[in-house]
Formats: sequence, C-alpha cells, structure tokens
Amino acid sequence: MNTKNDNKFVAQGAAAWQEKEIHDEIMSDLNTVAGKDGCYVFINGNCYTWRVTLLPETRLLQILQRGRHDEIMYMIRRYQQANCSPEQRRYKSEVDEAHLPPSIQRLLAIRNNPEEVDAFLSFEGYCYAGQDVILERNDHFEKMRYLQRHGFDTYHQRLLLAENNQEEIALQITKHGLADELLDEMFDGLRENKPESVQLYYLYISHREFPEKYQRQMLRIVRTPEFEAYVDKYGLWEWVHDDLLEYRLMSEVRYYLERHPYLTYKGLLGLAKKSSHDDKMFYISTPNCDINGFLWAMFRFPPFDYEVMTQCFLRISASENEKQADIDLMKNGSHDEVMERIKQGKLSNRALTALFFRNSKEEFETYISLWEK
Repeated sequence: MNTKNDNKFVAQGAAAWQEKEIHDEIMSDLNTVAGKDGCYVFINGNCYTWRVTLLPETRLLQILQRGRHDEIMYMIRRYQQANCSPEQRRYKSEVDEAHLPPSIQRLLAIRNNPEEVDAFLSFEGYCYAGQDVILERNDHFEKMRYLQRHGFDTYHQRLLLAENNQEEIALQITKHGLADELLDEMFDGLRENKPESVQLYYLYISHREFPEKYQRQMLRIVRTPEFEAYVDKYGLWEWVHDDLLEYRLMSEVRYYLERHPYLTYKGLLGLAKKSSHDDKMFYISTPNCDINGFLWAMFRFPPFDYEVMTQCFLRISASENEKQADIDLMKNGSHDEVMERIKQGKLSNRALTALFFRNSKEEFETYISLWEK
C-alpha cells in the first residue's frame, strides 16, 4: 500500500468535493434571485407590484472574486431574469429593479470577459463605476462597442468630448444624444461664437435633431449659417413654429418654408403679423400652404392686404354646412340687408367669399371686426 499516494488522491478529491460544495451553494443562492408579481389593496383599488429578491453585495463579491466564468454568467442571467418585462411593467404601479451593485459592475468591466460583458450589456448599461473603467482603459473599439448599445452618463460624456475622438462622439450623439448640461454649455458657447461650440453644433446636427427645448434655444441663439444648416436637414416641431416667426429674420423664414412648407396656426399668426406683402405672396405660393388658416390669421392683423386676401379667397375651401340663402344674400342683397345679416352671426366660407367679392370694405371689415378678431 502506498500511503503517500493514497493521501494525495484523497486530498485532491477533498479539494474537488469542497469546490463542488461551494459551487452548488453559490448556484443555490443564485436561484433565489427572482422577481415576483404582487398585489395589495390601496385606497383607490388594487396596487399591482413587482418585487425582487436579490443577494447581498458581499455574496456577489465572493462570486466575482472566485472568477468562475459559469457562475458569473449565471449570476448575470439571474439578475436579468429578475427584472420586470416591458410588457408587464405597463400594468404595474410599483416596480423594483434588479441591478447589480456598482462594485460588481466595476469588477465585470475590469475582467472584460467578452461573453460576460455581452450578457450584461444585453439588458443594461454600466453605472458610473463601470463607465469609469471603460474610459480609463481608453480602448477605442471597446468604447465603440459599448456605445452601440448604451450611452455614457453626463460626466463620462464630458470626458468623451475632452478626448475629442470624432467617431466616438458621433456615435454617442447618434445613438443616445448628449446630456442637457452639455447642450446648455454648447448653446452658451454659441452665444459667444466659440469655435469649439460651433464645431460641436455642426457635429451634433449632422447626426441628430434637437428636441423641442433645444430647437427653441437654437432659434433664439444661432447665426444664419447655423440656422440654415439645421433646416437643411430637419424641420421644426410644431410647438416651436411660433418661435420661428418670433426670433428669425423673414429671409430665414422663407428659407425654412422653401424646405419645409408647413406652419401651424401659431406660426401663421406670426407670419401674418410680421411679414411684408412679398412674404405673404411667397407663402401662399408654397406647396401645401394652409390657405384657410393663413386667411384667418390675417384677419387678426389689420390693415388688410387685399391683394393677398384676393388670392386666398379664390382658393378657400368650403365649410361643411354652407347655407345657400346666405351665399345668395351676399351676392345680390342690398347694403342694408347685408349689414343686417352680418350683425346676426358668422358666415360660412362660401358666403364670406361672396361678401369679400362684393368689394365693399365697410361691409367686409365690419364683419371681420364683429366675428373674426
């Protein structure tokens, strides 16, 4: 009998058995990570919930420090599966989140195992600690792979801008935009025509349009070349059409309308108030112009441009319920009959057209002053 070898085999077996015990215990612990539907009665009815059971951070650190790939992968999957699905989330009043703690995300980023990283990034991006690791490592291809899925937070976007890799910044903008804090700083720089702010502006709009808040800032701040560069690529959201007329030159408004021939009624009010005769004629020559809307907008701002109004009335669309008696009266009635009818209430579009083409300023402008101010 070789006692020395026997002891060696037993010691090896003991080590393997101990490792199996630890592994089984870890897998058992990870199986407790889960999300669960819940419900309780609230004052106004049932409150539907999603509650999660997670492991202590110390236990997760033990798993990471062991470094077993299969355990780490299982940990990531369990946390992914514990989260409420988007479909269920819509019906929940309270939803717990299953996030791996920052210390764990940092260690995952440091390990940088491709399979583990892909598994984690498939359902969420790194927190501050994980993003720190990526930026410190400064591997261009790693940053690009990350940005394909997730954006950086404000602090790390700032670092990205400081490094000034145009490809990385462009991908951040294209996929995720920039933080409000950085856009505010960019527009502050545009006020002073700072070259770095102008450069960032052009880079941003080459990949992404501004949300409403920053469309308003753009209309208030940028010079004509920057304005024209923006509208060459994008139209303005309806809610900022009034700002277009309030803050831009009419030459710029016409430049905009040549590319995006549509204005909301608020925009049309600004156009009617601010524009010259030539500007008005230009607008009604654009495709898809709102003749009815523009005509009614012009009613708000005398003195009237009768040449423009003539062109509008020739193209006005009819009302849904036209009264033939009113149309006939506006065509053939006496001055007194027309004035009496005007005092009684509004006219349909065809009747108003007939009133306009009676070519009596007194009758027409009396009607406008009574009913269309």
